[in-house]
Amino acid sequence: MKNNFVIATHNTFKADEIQNILRFYHQWGEIYTDKLPRQHFPSESTTSYQANATKKAIFISQQLPGANVIADDSGLELAAFPAKYGVQTARELAVEVPDGQLNRYLIQLVNGKSRKFTMKTTIALAVNGYISNIARGELTGVIAPEERGTNSTGFDRILIPDGEDQTLAEMSRPKRISYLHRARAVKNLLDQLGEVK
Repeated sequence: MKNNFVIATHNTFKADEIQNILRFYHQWGEIYTDKLPRQHFPSESTTSYQANATKKAIFISQQLPGANVIADDSGLELAAFPAKYGVQTARELAVEVPDGQLNRYLIQLVNGKSRKFTMKTTIALAVNGYISNIARGELTGVIAPEERGTNSTGFDRILIPDGEDQTLAEMSRPKRISYLHRARAVKNLLDQLGEVK
């Protein structure tokens, strides 16, 4: 059965990625602003992926009775800098890299240090203002010494999963989706709902 999910985010790139992942698994998603005027989300926690995802999912689901509302929170964790990023990845990098050249910055940041990373995603599913499911996805690997690949954009051009020698952006779509932290969280959610055979 195809589910229709409403995605609680203001990040159109994230919404597009989640929609593409859902389509890959024969499900459907739309950003919440297709149904509601843009909202002011509750302020985010600085310590918990789950708390941030939960707040957004509940907030939008309270305004869309009966809808399957999903929200995610994701972050980058670096072995070389255990006190940096994580839940605050987007906020910290926005300050540190005002020109938006995130890949170049991260490559230089880990130069001569451990290149190991972990990308984490937590997805919360809310219906009628209550959380029904929490799903998680994780990817570990190393940061490449240079950007590689044209099949995807963003961090995908510098992240090499454990056991691989290609960046995510060098992989075919099915192979890349099998590794993406956000795709693994979506699949974990769909598995919980009995939608992935």
